[in-house]
Amino acid sequence: MYLLYTDEVNVDPRSSNFFIYGGVSVDANQAASLSRRIDHLRQEYGYMPENLLKFTTHERPDTISPETHKMIKRRVIEEAGAHGAILFASVILHNIASSPEEARRKEINRVCYNFNCFLREQDEYGLVLIDTFTDNKLPQILREKFLIGLSGLPYSDPYRLERVLGFHLASIGSSNFSSVVDIVLGSLRYAVNCIGNPNKQDIVQILLSQLDQLCLKNDKGSIRELSIFFSPVSVRVNEYYEQYQNLREFLTRNGLGVIETRQVCGE
Repeated sequence: MYLLYTDEVNVDPRSSNFFIYGGVSVDANQAASLSRRIDHLRQEYGYMPENLLKFTTHERPDTISPETHKMIKRRVIEEAGAHGAILFASVILHNIASSPEEARRKEINRVCYNFNCFLREQDEYGLVLIDTFTDNKLPQILREKFLIGLSGLPYSDPYRLERVLGFHLASIGSSNFSSVVDIVLGSLRYAVNCIGNPNKQDIVQILLSQLDQLCLKNDKGSIRELSIFFSPVSVRVNEYYEQYQNLREFLTRNGLGVIETRQVCGE
């Protein structure tokens, strides 16, 4: 059994060109050990029981220094990697999605689909725990994903995720795994948003080198599409295709490794 905790970053198109939806999967056999290790890290670095552990610096507790915050985030990712956690993430240009809501719908489907493919390969089953977001139809969305399946994917409509045994809500502070996915996706968001900032490359390289250990690899060592996906497969506008290519090369150049892709330009 695998648990997939998901979240979203770069929701506002005014703050970034790319919307990212992703999740971190943990083998249930490793989950208790990983959670205990994060409990230990919280105590080691002076987090009180009521303090939230998140990626963004401005959301750290007042009693935690920026340097301590950096250290615990690095340690959390290290522990996730040591416990076999796996990153699933899908990236889409805001210019391609008609709205942040559409971007969320598309990419949550993609991440869940890729997770289901992974489970099928492992002959395993899993649960998806989705971080809460503002939508009056959220309970209905979860019911539809389980009972009916995914809509809008090119493979079929709908597509039932036969390896996913349930969709549930999660939120920061309700488990240590919500902190893990917040820190992991926050690191990826930071790196993606620094593509045009040469002064941040040292930090980007550190973050991406840490995330590389969480990615599924093929036999040649490249990162599989199941882990990092650039959405959609076919991009019809050359300008947008070049943005994807630039991002892919940027991530590879700064420590994330070569990323498999079937993405093509339609023109």
